[in-house]
Amino acid sequence: MQLKRNIFAAILACASVAAAADQTVGVLMPLSGQGAEFGLQSQTALKMFEEMEGLSDGRGGKIRLVIYDTRADSAAAVNLTRKLIYDDKVVAIIGPLFSLETEVAFPVAVQGKTPIVTPLSAKPGIAANNRPWAFRNALTSDKLVGGLIDKWLAARPKPIKRVVVLVDNKDAISKSDGTVVYPNALKARGVEIVETISFQTGDIDFSAQVTRAKGLNPDGLVVAAFYAEGANLVRELRKQGLSQPIVSTLGILVPTFPQLAGAAGEGIMLATDFYFDSADPKVRSWVAEFQKRAGKPPTNAAGLMFATLHIMRNCISQSGTTGAPAELERDRDRIRQCWASLKDYPAPLLGATSIDKNGDAVRSPSVIVVKNGKFVSAQ
Repeated sequence: MQLKRNIFAAILACASVAAAADQTVGVLMPLSGQGAEFGLQSQTALKMFEEMEGLSDGRGGKIRLVIYDTRADSAAAVNLTRKLIYDDKVVAIIGPLFSLETEVAFPVAVQGKTPIVTPLSAKPGIAANNRPWAFRNALTSDKLVGGLIDKWLAARPKPIKRVVVLVDNKDAISKSDGTVVYPNALKARGVEIVETISFQTGDIDFSAQVTRAKGLNPDGLVVAAFYAEGANLVRELRKQGLSQPIVSTLGILVPTFPQLAGAAGEGIMLATDFYFDSADPKVRSWVAEFQKRAGKPPTNAAGLMFATLHIMRNCISQSGTTGAPAELERDRDRIRQCWASLKDYPAPLLGATSIDKNGDAVRSPSVIVVKNGKFVSAQ
């Protein structure tokens, strides 16, 4: 009799798994407005993931994606996060992409006890300030910068002792990088910050800032900006005769930057945790397929979105979520626990990935440089 009961229980368990309900995951990314290039890259990666890996939860159900355009606007990010949590009743959220959005969206998710994972935001402290529900599958910029600065300094025949920092004070990650992260890394290596000169997103005339920088005669320059402003700025730097080496931030890592910057972009160095010119055959195959679809190489936004979707699907599949409306709170917590316990996970395109106590990803970054109009390895 006991054996029959056990067999019957096992049959019921299997039937429950087979009948798993569909589960909804929200995705927030800018598909229009400032920074749309990052969102469009992420959208291509998302479509590739659906076609190449699928959205089955592995237990008979499917993962349904609800995608909203944040326009890289903070107010929109807040409102759409609320909508996903309370109206769409998602089990988890992927996004937003930018630090300015993430800073305001994360607290909403914490209040709603919903796991939220940014694939791209790199400003230090955002996930740490919103424990235990917030995570990022991107390296914070402070984890990227050390090796980058070492390589940048070592690559110069003339020592770099004095630098000028040019920073977009309107953009959260650029401001953090230009006023905290890069200065700290440079000062730790004995490099003096002569002056920090600001501009803001949307500026097109940088002549005054560059004239100021030229008068200070630094050995090197730090440009903390998005790709459009960054390209205009470096063109003005070279136009006014500043030939000093430039180190920059992730904001310029879009395929159009080398074209927008032209010859002025040559030699600029930066760091990334997804390198699209990797020698890994699997990465090269994925990059070739992306380029075929998009007509341009992927950026870190595309690679990180693809890997984030992979990890999220694994957490839904492996953490015991049910998809039942009555279990929504428990399902959200199960996914939160899965992300929090991530250790050396073999993330596609990125390699071994862990999540630290602050909710931030840990993995090995790459240093790249603009050469002959392309981003290539600086190794």
